[in-house]
Amino acid sequence: MSDTLKDYTKIVVETDEENPKKIAEITPTDVTLADGYRVRLTPNHD
Repeated sequence: MSDTLKDYTKIVVETDEENPKKIAEITPTDVTLADGYRVRLTPNHD
């Protein structure tokens, strides 16, 4: 599992509204996005 998520099972990104809309859900193995958004991943070059 990624060090970023070692203490969590997933990250959920939402809008800051009274009824928040989910923008993204990120797990160690998958990224799910709402339409119109993107995620850019930067690899670790060790």
